[in-house]
Amino acid sequence: MKILIIRTFPYELNINSYNCQELGLAKALIRKGHQCDIVLFTAKNEDYEDIIKCDDTNVIHIFYMKARNFLNNGLFGKKIFKIIKEYDMIQCSEYDQIFNRKIEKYAKHMVIYHGPYASKYTKGYNKKCMLSDFIYLFHRQYKKTMCIAKSSLAEEFLRKKGFYNVKTVGVGIDLEKLNLDTEINLKIKELEDKKKTENLQYLLHIGRLVEDKNTLFLVDLYNKIHNKHSNVRLIIVGNGKEDYKNLVFEKIKQYGLEKNVIYFDKLQQKEIAQLYKIADIFLLPSKYEIFGMVLLEAMYFGLPVLTTLNGGSSTLIKNEENGFICKLDEIEKWEGYIDNLLKDKTFYNKISKNAKSCIENHFTWDKLADEFIKIYEKVEKSNEN
Repeated sequence: MKILIIRTFPYELNINSYNCQELGLAKALIRKGHQCDIVLFTAKNEDYEDIIKCDDTNVIHIFYMKARNFLNNGLFGKKIFKIIKEYDMIQCSEYDQIFNRKIEKYAKHMVIYHGPYASKYTKGYNKKCMLSDFIYLFHRQYKKTMCIAKSSLAEEFLRKKGFYNVKTVGVGIDLEKLNLDTEINLKIKELEDKKKTENLQYLLHIGRLVEDKNTLFLVDLYNKIHNKHSNVRLIIVGNGKEDYKNLVFEKIKQYGLEKNVIYFDKLQQKEIAQLYKIADIFLLPSKYEIFGMVLLEAMYFGLPVLTTLNGGSSTLIKNEENGFICKLDEIEKWEGYIDNLLKDKTFYNKISKNAKSCIENHFTWDKLADEFIKIYEKVEKSNEN
C-alpha cells in the first residue's frame, strides 16, 4: 500500500530535533512492507523535497510545500493534489483542518488522525471548531469519515461531534530517537555523580514554563516534598514566557529552594534521554495535553509518572498500576503518592516495571503500525463496497 501522511498545520516542523510523530509512524509502516511519504509545511519561498533513508532499500520522501495560514488551517496549492493521486491512502491531521475536505475529493481513500479534545482551557480551539463543524455538517461527512483518535478523550470528543467511525489507537514512541549511544552532557553527568555520592533522588519535569503547564503548582508541590525528603531535588527542563518564568523563579526563591532546583532551558533529545535514566519520578501537572510525548518517554524509561487527566494519561495510565492520575486541587494526594514511591521500594518497582512494560508492549510505533494498517484496510474495503 502507498500511504501519504499530510500534516496540514501551517507551521514548520524540524524533524531532526523533534519527536516527529509523522516520521515515527512512516518508518514503522515501511518496516511493515508499505511505502509511506510525508507532506509538511514550509515557510520558504518555494516547495522542495527531501529524502530520508530508512534502510538499504527504503526511503521516505518528504514534500515540503507552501501553504496559506487561514485561522491556523494550512491551505496548500494545487500541486498537492497531483501528489495525492499517486497514493492509495491519505492520512490527514485533525478533523478541524478545513483543507481535509478538499483532500478528500482527490484521495482514493482517507483517514484523519486526531488529537485535541474538549476542555475549558481550549476556548480558542473550541471557537475554531465551529467552522469545521459547519463544513462537515454541510457536506454530511460525519458518518463517512474514518477517524483515528490519539486518546480516549479525543475519541469521546469526536463522537460528540457526530463522527461514527472512530477508534482510539494512541501515539507511539520512536525508540531510535531515545536509544542513542552518545557522550553524556557534562551537567547531567554531574547530577548522576551527585546522586551516587550524596544519595540524591530526582523529580523530573519537562515542559514549557507557561500557565497551561502549571509550573507554579509544581514548585508548591516540590516544596512540600522537600520538607519531608531533604535529599530530593527537582529538575525542570523547558523555556517559556518571561513573565511566567519570573513568577516561577520568584516562588522558588521564596521557598529558599534555589540550590535544590536544577534548571535546563533547552536540551537535545539525546540529552533528555540521559535525564530520564537518572531521574526517579516524572511529574506533569498540565491543565491540558493533547497527548504529552514526555509521558510516553518517561514511562518507557521506567519512571513512575504523576499527571493530570489528559490525552496521554487517559490512554496510557491505569491509576495506581502503572502511574498516577491526580486532580490539581488535590495537592495532598500528589504529595502522598510521591512520598510512598520514595519510601517504598517494592511499590516503586511495581509501578516502574508496569510503566515500562505498557510502552514496550503497546505504544511503540511498530506496535501501533499494525493497528493503523488494519484501519487503512478496513477503509479501503468499505469504500470498494
